Amino acid sequence: MFVRACFLLLLFCICAVGHTREQVLHQETLRFTSSLSDASEVFADSKALLDKLCQKNGLICKLTAYPPGRALRMLQESESVGEMPRFEEFQQMAPTAIRVPTPLGQLSFSVLSHDKNLTVKSMSDLSKHKVFYVRGNAVIAAHKEMEHLIPVASEADCAFMVLRKHGDACIMTKSLALKIMENSKLAPDSYLLQDLFFKPIYLYLSPRYKFLLEQFDQSIRQLRAEEKIAQ
Repeated sequence: MFVRACFLLLLFCICAVGHTREQVLHQETLRFTSSLSDASEVFADSKALLDKLCQKNGLICKLTAYPPGRALRMLQESESVGEMPRFEEFQQMAPTAIRVPTPLGQLSFSVLSHDKNLTVKSMSDLSKHKVFYVRGNAVIAAHKEMEHLIPVASEADCAFMVLRKHGDACIMTKSLALKIMENSKLAPDSYLLQDLFFKPIYLYLSPRYKFLLEQFDQSIRQLRAEEKIAQ
């Protein structure tokens, strides 16, 4: 009798957890964060992709831009469901976060410089130069060998510092660099834009919402190439 009672209690707990999860999934707006500027094209693409993923799974989701430090804290403390888009290196900053294995797409990074003689094939070519990057980019920040690597608040600030010759180079996404240069109306021969590297980007889940891992991963795998992020 006691064994049966324990079994029924265990079954009830399992069902209660499942019911709680169903309530979370279908009755609440799930909040996701991004450390990107909400004015950027990558943020817009990320928001559209998240909406698509959530619709596939019958969920209501919202992507909101926050400063990198706050977005990281919210993820680690499960105040948000997830953070996107982030690189593999983000795991070093958020060891408790769960990375959804299938990439959301990829970003192309370029180097903007005012020196036409500065040829860049890899990060090592910039090791002795004063280089700006957008704060929160874990891929760039991980290069501790860089002697003068300086974080700035936005891509626009990054480009401004270089074009005003306050430094040697700026590392930023290629699509946004092209847009900023187009809007600046500067002569094409006044700056140099060079491809640097491509990196896959991922969705990370907070520990509390790790049960969403499998269904999100399956949904991302089902996306067509043109539905993914490519900047």
